[in-house]
Amino acid sequence: MRWSVPEQPGFDAMEAHVRSTGIGGRLLDRPHAPRAAAVHCGGHRLLRGDPRRLDPSWLAPLEFGQFTAQDRFLPLLGRAFTRVSPWERTVSVQQYRPHRPRAPQGIDVRPLRPADAAELDALDPALRWITETWGGGRGLASSGRVWGGFAGNHLVAVACSYFAGRVHEDVAVVTLPEFRGLGLGRACVAGLSLGIRARGRIPTWSAPRSNEASQALARAAGFRPVRAEVCYYVGEAATSMAAGRAAVRPNGAGKPVLT
Repeated sequence: MRWSVPEQPGFDAMEAHVRSTGIGGRLLDRPHAPRAAAVHCGGHRLLRGDPRRLDPSWLAPLEFGQFTAQDRFLPLLGRAFTRVSPWERTVSVQQYRPHRPRAPQGIDVRPLRPADAAELDALDPALRWITETWGGGRGLASSGRVWGGFAGNHLVAVACSYFAGRVHEDVAVVTLPEFRGLGLGRACVAGLSLGIRARGRIPTWSAPRSNEASQALARAAGFRPVRAEVCYYVGEAATSMAAGRAAVRPNGAGKPVLT
């Protein structure tokens, strides 16, 4: 799909991530030389191409998610869903290699291994979203793209490549509330970003503009903003589109193609 190249910093990396991991999928308007696509992974969706090539009913299975899409897709989203709520995301690129801060006494910061999958799955449900783009704790722990901070045997901070693209890897981080303010997130991000650079990719950071804590951590870890973009959280598929949930089948005549 020529319109998805070159890959831009941020959630553009989702397309290559889905291709390489098999987590999520792609909805294409046709199997060969597609003119439009909806890429999805976890609760996130990426729209690319010509919106005139996508029927609103085809998007029904992607309800209750966050869409990264250019302005030209907004009328399509408005027809497909009962609620479309815009919000602004800041996309940053790591321009300064951060010094890895020393972890507090009793905290071990290191790359995670497959044996750490159970600790990822045991994270508080409010923080477990960080594993969703890898299919859960086992997938993330086996990815080679995640660092964690341990207090004893207890995982208290995680930084990972949330989307691993061809050129960029977009970073996400979580820390248990009682361990925030100790520099654990920055230590995990520093170790992770060195690995990203060693793979020949560029670390990026995408966060809501309103999330001041995330923005501050990004700055401390050497990231600087390169653009702002408007994203859209959508609610339920429009009632008249309910039949679209059943209509999306691979290679159906006149239907989109799921890959």
